[in-house]
Amino acid sequence: MNDQQIKASYARDGYLVIEDLIDDDDLVPIQSFIEAKVDEYARDQFTQGKISSTYQDESFTRRYASICNEQNLSPRGWSFGSFGREFYDLYNLPGILRILRLILGSEVSNLGSPALRTKLPGSVITSFPWHQDSQYLDQSTIGKKERHTAHLPMVTVWVPLVEATSENGCCWVIPGSHRWGLLDGARGADSNVRMEEDVESRGTPVPIPLKPGGVLFMSNLCVHTSKLNSTRDCRWSIDYRYFPNPDRADLPPQQHQEALFVQNKILSDGRVPLVVLTEGAKPSWEEWQATVLAHKSSLEKS
Repeated sequence: MNDQQIKASYARDGYLVIEDLIDDDDLVPIQSFIEAKVDEYARDQFTQGKISSTYQDESFTRRYASICNEQNLSPRGWSFGSFGREFYDLYNLPGILRILRLILGSEVSNLGSPALRTKLPGSVITSFPWHQDSQYLDQSTIGKKERHTAHLPMVTVWVPLVEATSENGCCWVIPGSHRWGLLDGARGADSNVRMEEDVESRGTPVPIPLKPGGVLFMSNLCVHTSKLNSTRDCRWSIDYRYFPNPDRADLPPQQHQEALFVQNKILSDGRVPLVVLTEGAKPSWEEWQATVLAHKSSLEKS
C-alpha cells in the first residue's frame, strides 16, 4: 500500500496489518532476551527443587510452557523485566516509525515499556476478553470506571515472535469499532477488562493470523480480543504503545490534557516516555537509559 492507502485503511478500520515489515534479525534480540530470562528462571527453580528439570532441550515455544505446566502455574503476564537496548531498538525500527508518522504525525513518543505476552496452552487468564486499550490505560482500580484517553489518538503495535494462528490465540478485531467511542467496561478481580455490551452483535469479528515479521497496528479504541491457546506451545508476542508528544503545538486542548495524563501516569509508574519522532533531537539509548535510572532513583528517595 502507498501512504494514502495506509492512512485511509487505518482511518476506516481502526487497525492495519502489514506483512514482512520487520526483518527476522530485528526480532532475534527480543527472542534471545526471553530465552535468557526463561533459562535463568528454570535454573533457579531447579536449584531450589521446585521443578524436576531445567527443560533446556525444549524449544523456544515449549520450554516455558513445560516449566509452568510442572508448577501448575498460569501467569497473567511476563514478570522478568522488559527494559534494555533491544527494546529501545524495537521501538525505533524505521518501518514502524514510517507507519506511525502517517497515523500520528511527526511528534510521537513510546510509553517506555512493552507487554511481553506469554500465552500458555489452555491459559484462560491470557484469553483477554473483548476490550479497548484505552480501558486498560485509563483504569487502575478494579471495578472503578475511568475515562482519560477517549479523544487521544494512540497506536498499539502488536508483533508476533512466533507464528500467531487461530489455534494458538491470535488477535481478533472488529473493523470500524474505533468509531464507537470509548465504551463502558471495567476491570474484574482478575484485572482483565470486560465490556458491558455484546460487541459481537454490533460488528463482525475478524481473526488476524500473523507470522513473525508482520505487524498489527491498532487504535486505542479498536475493540479486540485474544482467544484461548489450544495448542501445546506458548504463543509469544510483544506489544507496545505510542501517543502524541504532549508539547506538540497542533494538539487540541482536550488531547493535550489527555496526553499529559498518559505522560504523568507513565512517570508515576517509574517509567519514562521515549520520544521516537520529533523535529528536534531524539534521545540515544544511553541518554534514555540515564534518564530512566535517574527518574527511578528520584522516586525511591521521595
